[in-house]
Amino acid sequence: MTDVLSIISFVCATSKEQTLASMTKEIDDTRFRDIESCIDERKRGKPLAYITEKKEFYSQEFYVDGNVLVPRPETEILVEEALSILGQQKNITGILDMGTGSGAIGLTIAQRAEKRVVCADVSWEALVVAKKNARMLGVLERVSFLCSNLFGGVKEGTKFDMILANLPYIGSEEWDALMPDVKNFEPRKALYGGKDGVEIYRAFLQKAHLYLRNKGYLLCEIGGARQANLVKNILESAGFEVAIKNDYSGEERVLIGSWINLS
Repeated sequence: MTDVLSIISFVCATSKEQTLASMTKEIDDTRFRDIESCIDERKRGKPLAYITEKKEFYSQEFYVDGNVLVPRPETEILVEEALSILGQQKNITGILDMGTGSGAIGLTIAQRAEKRVVCADVSWEALVVAKKNARMLGVLERVSFLCSNLFGGVKEGTKFDMILANLPYIGSEEWDALMPDVKNFEPRKALYGGKDGVEIYRAFLQKAHLYLRNKGYLLCEIGGARQANLVKNILESAGFEVAIKNDYSGEERVLIGSWINLS
């Protein structure tokens, strides 16, 4: 019923409250057919966010389509940790959001912390979505967009005070168990992280330290205890001090690495 209410509100361009208040009013034939079409799409498994083209994240509404992942509540943990660090470390300026997708992470940081952020993604289509959201959130002047396969498009010698990453981390076993809504509709390249789920993170972390300033921070979202240990070991072997933060359900979700340049 909640999904149906959202669909009716979307098609009629009204709030849920307005929709509920006018339930006794007739809907014209065109809108009725549009509502039926959207409900059919939902029955086939298409995520509601793709149907209504919006998803709330960190109390803000983001535009989403099939080129980007639907923002998850657990990703808000990464944003919370980043904002906490930024609140304490006032000298942090350069921030990179790697694998930005819809821009949920980087744009929220740009808005809430009033910082300049570079939003990078391998998908040009995803960057189009992120730029649209930057305009909606009023942070376009604070954000730069970079089409880049990990650090491949980042100019050599560029340094950041903070790098945020929510890269694909679904492994082969997890992929088979995914809900059809996710597996059949959300972009695989934004989800699948190789056999053990950390293949892309391995490539990312091989070079991440080269783009961090001394005493910079690296925050990564991962998928549970096994991955947390794998990524933690990679970070520690590169010289990072690592803290792990759990999400609201108690799962290991965010790794925070602080980089100390010993050279």
